[in-house]
Amino acid sequence: MARGKRQGVRKKFLYFFLNDKIHKVLRSSRARDEVVAWCYPDKKRVLYSYALVEKNMQKAYSVKEAGDLLNRHKVTIEEYILQGKIKQPQKVYPISNPESAWSKFMFSESDILDIHQFILDAGYIRDLPSRAELQALLKHNMILYTKTKDGSFVPVWKAE
Repeated sequence: MARGKRQGVRKKFLYFFLNDKIHKVLRSSRARDEVVAWCYPDKKRVLYSYALVEKNMQKAYSVKEAGDLLNRHKVTIEEYILQGKIKQPQKVYPISNPESAWSKFMFSESDILDIHQFILDAGYIRDLPSRAELQALLKHNMILYTKTKDGSFVPVWKAE
């Protein structure tokens, strides 16, 4: 009973970017300070220090997650990629069959900021978060809003 209350929820990461390459965690052990991961661009298994990965990794976002952050539908993001309006992000594929036709796009934080800049430049700014709001969402910071006299909500930033 008490054990269940003491156990904290561990942050689980499956895909991550390290050195601008997409990786998938195959096995991790915090006690042994190791992460065994599959490096998709190099097509090989690699061993990293757990502390190094925690410190230097960037989270990987699927098309749906990127669309949610940017208030766009995932099909819209996929159309931008297929039409060549934004650079193609890295793909993940089944490790057992790298030549498979199935693949999935994964975005880094810098890819999402590039898409945000494209949307701003193209003028599709309706319901688009500001760059500061997007960076706060990517870093899981809290965004506080205050209601103005005319009834609209304005973000309020906490000094760090």
